[in-house]
Amino acid sequence: MTETKQRNLFRIIAGTLMLISGLVSIVLTSGEAIIGSIFLTAGLVFVITGIIRHRKYGDKTESDERSKKIGAYGLSYGWLTGIFFMFGLFWLDYLGILRMGTQLALALSIVVLALSTLIYRMYLFRRGDVD
Repeated sequence: MTETKQRNLFRIIAGTLMLISGLVSIVLTSGEAIIGSIFLTAGLVFVITGIIRHRKYGDKTESDERSKKIGAYGLSYGWLTGIFFMFGLFWLDYLGILRMGTQLALALSIVVLALSTLIYRMYLFRRGDVD
């Protein structure tokens, strides 16, 4: 079994175990446990990711030097965007222009970090390479 197939199989198995654990947790705690919801969500993500990657790549390798380089650049650009966003939030709060709670500021920062990284990576993959 190739490394790619084995990794996808592990994703599917781990996801299935997480799904079962989440269901058991929800049933045993009468649906009040947040941990059950977390396990259900994570398990679903693992199973879907494993299936999609298996269909997309099969026996082929998932990454090469070019894709690793693009991923690294996308991550770097995403983090820079996140830093500038947090810098802007700080000044907006300091100047009294925009007041928000800690939870909202952190949530927005996480969303900006994740989305900007994803957008930069998609852009760089479409462009073909980084210089």
